[in-house]
Amino acid sequence: MSRRIQNFLPGFENLGFKQFGGSLVKGNPREPRPISIRRPIHIVMRSSHAKGERSFLAASRARKIERLVHRLGDHAGVRVYRYANSGNHLHLLVVTRSRKAFRAYLRAISGIIARMTLGVERGKALGLKFWDARPFTRIVEWGREFRAVCRYVAQNTLEALGFIPFQPRKHKTKLVAATA
Repeated sequence: MSRRIQNFLPGFENLGFKQFGGSLVKGNPREPRPISIRRPIHIVMRSSHAKGERSFLAASRARKIERLVHRLGDHAGVRVYRYANSGNHLHLLVVTRSRKAFRAYLRAISGIIARMTLGVERGKALGLKFWDARPFTRIVEWGREFRAVCRYVAQNTLEALGFIPFQPRKHKTKLVAATA
């Protein structure tokens, strides 16, 4: 199926493109973030400022961030299946009802977590870029892939808490482009 025909079929605008954000996008994005309302989405949000006292795992902050992630998910219509706090980055596995709900959720958690971590009130910016890049998202298929991501998120939690040693990952980034 050619790219031209896909634009006329609802839901097939980004056929073959399942990843967005993180280090994949530099500058302004050319296409909207691919979102599925029927499949889970794996989100990774990383900040190099979240170290030491500002770590997401700090005793005063870890529980607040977890409650915030779940509470805002309930409020925005985003179901949070898995959550992992790794100190300087967060992993979420969610399913959303709509693109609008997902955008609202990402904006809310990224803004509130940054303010909470830096100890800044709303409207009193410090003039620094808190997040390293846009949140990385990847659409996950139900079944084997979903279970693999759940294990990966659990492994991140265990590594962050020190129960198992850190195991470097071999990233398999495979973008399947539609034929022109």
